[in-house]
Amino acid sequence: MSKRIALLLVSLCIASTPLLIAAQGKSAEIEVIAVVQQLADAQRTFDQAALDRLLAPDYIEVSPVGDVDSRDKVIGFYGPDAKAKAPPVESIKLDETTVRIYGDNATVIARQTMNMNVGGTSRSVVMRVTAHLRKIGGAWRISSMQYTGVRPSKPAAD
Repeated sequence: MSKRIALLLVSLCIASTPLLIAAQGKSAEIEVIAVVQQLADAQRTFDQAALDRLLAPDYIEVSPVGDVDSRDKVIGFYGPDAKAKAPPVESIKLDETTVRIYGDNATVIARQTMNMNVGGTSRSVVMRVTAHLRKIGGAWRISSMQYTGVRPSKPAAD
């Protein structure tokens, strides 16, 4: 191989490295957001097996009412008895996401909108969620969550 071709190949590799790193970063962002959405879906459907798979062994949560709950307590909350008593949640959507990846650790901050039917009336509950994830055995797992209520918007003055 001539020196010119070798230099061209090296130059292409160097020039494409930032693009590859950026693509890998976007891929990781998509992965961690998907895991947080999977958690929301598991909560919506009271899927304890999915919760067990998604939550890290040392998971801890600050609930919407400010309680600090262990992994076992959170998974236990989503048992069959609770499902029978809970109002049906139609959807849980994440948007306004901000993601930070630090190697095998990630933080996701998002707005979570939960739509449910309470006594025949549609209702939306909006919270900010902060999730900390880390890679365990090659898969992203949620280590902690914090839920903070968002005040409804005030009506515009006339």
